[in-house]
Amino acid sequence: MIKATPEDFVVEERADLPLREHGEYRVYLLRKSHWNTLDLIHHLSLLLGLPHSRFSYGGKKDRHGLTSQFIAIKNGRDHSTKGRDFSLESRGFMDRPMGPDLIQGNAFRITVRNLQDAALQEKNLEEVRTSGFPNFFDDQRFRSYDPERGFFAEKVLRRHWNGALQVFLTSMGSGDSKPEGERKAALLKNWQDWPLLLTLASGPLEKNIFGFLNGHPNGAGQALHRIPEEEVSMQYAAYQSHLWNEVLRRLVKRKVPNPEEVPGREGGYLFWDDLSPQVRASLVSLEIPTAAAKMDFADDLTRFLFEDILKEKGLTLGLFRTKALRKVYFRSFLRKALIIPEDLHVLGAGSDDLHPGRTKWTISFVLPRGSYGTMLIKRLALKPDEG
Repeated sequence: MIKATPEDFVVEERADLPLREHGEYRVYLLRKSHWNTLDLIHHLSLLLGLPHSRFSYGGKKDRHGLTSQFIAIKNGRDHSTKGRDFSLESRGFMDRPMGPDLIQGNAFRITVRNLQDAALQEKNLEEVRTSGFPNFFDDQRFRSYDPERGFFAEKVLRRHWNGALQVFLTSMGSGDSKPEGERKAALLKNWQDWPLLLTLASGPLEKNIFGFLNGHPNGAGQALHRIPEEEVSMQYAAYQSHLWNEVLRRLVKRKVPNPEEVPGREGGYLFWDDLSPQVRASLVSLEIPTAAAKMDFADDLTRFLFEDILKEKGLTLGLFRTKALRKVYFRSFLRKALIIPEDLHVLGAGSDDLHPGRTKWTISFVLPRGSYGTMLIKRLALKPDEG
């Protein structure tokens, strides 16, 4: 068990910031718990009376845990402040916005609870020191994925505007309450009864979209343009991550005998124990591109695997050149297939104060930007001969 308390999951962003004494952008250290990055920035925008467009950040941090990251605000005034479960502290200035390119990695301190003992995790940790773990995108990336109706972005690629809109507005989120789930089920059941859906709408975005469709019943394609670019970008990224995961899954099956599988939201995560020197060498240097119209493949095998996936889905590379939704595009970037954590240390084990008679185990490590600490924890929890 992880994330039983915010203190059990601590993440500190490490960045190389070109700080100055003066500049157009003021840089802040944002510490938070019980907030995800986007919701808190929206809150700060309202609190400080500044447009959302003035805020910039490098990465999104989850609401579960104690996290710190850097953001920049295009405004010279010091807006340092504290609120419920967050603090904003000025650190200097830059002549540019905050962005992913400035992030070097993330330092983690994680406590795993409710263990019989830590012997299994200790053994697995030693294997990870030498053979690393697969760099899958974890479930957090796929909260917008609807297991029954698929991905918003794939609907867009197929020009299924109505289906894309339906997935966006009616898919259940992992944090949705029972009443919210019932409301979304009612939206789906009565889809295209726009006058009724307008009465069921929650929040300004839904009311905007259903209000438009009430006057333009066949305007699903136009209604998609009302979704904020940030939301569209996240939906596109989720689909790119799914395709990337699928390439790595197939690659692991080819290179690793009997990999162990852990169920995931959009597919199984495959793990190895120890790798042979040859396989380790091939994976540790491999970078796989995310999906876009133009991609740079490191070898013929990953290219073949990706093309095979597209063929099965009835898609082509050219479809990723879509400009259907404003200025949001599919952009490819390279991502390492295998990660070996840096500064991996056991900080201690002892009695679990939340689970009498059980053990808690705390470790620290550093991962590159975009890699998931929860994926490492999945690897450390594997039991021998499972799979």
